[in-house]
Amino acid sequence: MLVSVVVLNYNYAQFLAASVGSALAQVEADVEVVVVDDGSTDSSRDVIETFSGVRVILKDNGGQASAMNAGFAESRGDAVIFLDADDLLLPTAARDVTAEFAAHPDAAWVMYRLRLLDAQGHESQNVRPRRPGVMPDGDLRSHVARYRCFHWQPTSGNAFARHALAQVMPIPEADYRISADAYLATVVPLVGSIRSLDAVLGGYRVHGKSNFTAGAVDARYFHDQVNRQIVNHGHARRVASSAGVAFPADVKTPRDAAFLGFRMSAVLHDARHPAMDGDRRLGLAARGVHAALTNPQLPWPNRLRRATWFVVGALPVERARRWAIAHAPDTPARRAELAAQPRAS
Repeated sequence: MLVSVVVLNYNYAQFLAASVGSALAQVEADVEVVVVDDGSTDSSRDVIETFSGVRVILKDNGGQASAMNAGFAESRGDAVIFLDADDLLLPTAARDVTAEFAAHPDAAWVMYRLRLLDAQGHESQNVRPRRPGVMPDGDLRSHVARYRCFHWQPTSGNAFARHALAQVMPIPEADYRISADAYLATVVPLVGSIRSLDAVLGGYRVHGKSNFTAGAVDARYFHDQVNRQIVNHGHARRVASSAGVAFPADVKTPRDAAFLGFRMSAVLHDARHPAMDGDRRLGLAARGVHAALTNPQLPWPNRLRRATWFVVGALPVERARRWAIAHAPDTPARRAELAAQPRAS
């Protein structure tokens, strides 16, 4: 099995050599490395000229989906890893992913854990996800239709079977200049099963330029997240129809704790301008508690934490509202906070 590591770069010159080097250093696996530079304006292209043994795509800036589409089109692997240029792969990543796909030929997606690194590449004690057994395993088609919400890894923590990507790509570029991994997380479960490895097979760099752990969290952020999920849902309906999978027409139908959390946060910021018409704090809280507690793909600590957040957010007390805003789940601020905490022993 050939594994294609597609390195996605935009203005990450300071990280690029380490990222490509980790892809080239894979052991006991047949690997090709494709480097896509998405119109960088820093010294990335000077760094790229120093590489040998890689295929290079130099393109105008088009966003993450555009870079992923270009890299996938150029790649030949039976499995594809999209590696953000600020992240790393451990030497055994391709080998272990290959073994998992070989053991489960129907699998569309293999996830693995990532060690958190700082901007200089120093390892922290923390791993994403922090606990083993959090990532899903098996056929999630009925789950995503009913709950939608499950743990999925950021871009560099995933490998996809080519036969699955061929059914869902190209990624719609106008909709995913950023967060193209959210598109894949939304649609790939509809075309095959998921397998998860509790082994740590990569490094995820936490730094000021990362969209995952940096950026403003305000009312607009939550409105944007709600709108993004509406877009995701539309693409999921399209893929589900092609794959013959039953899927709800209304984006509000799934018991999606994350989606309800974004809508709740928008109301907490400004009840006069909810993200969706008719959203009210008490109604969202009641649905959110139910969605969190009944979702079988969420570990119990996560379920209880989310349910507690909805309960506190529903209290008619200004202090509770401020606390709920500060501790909203699934935000860059919350992820950065968790990343900074020592890993529990």
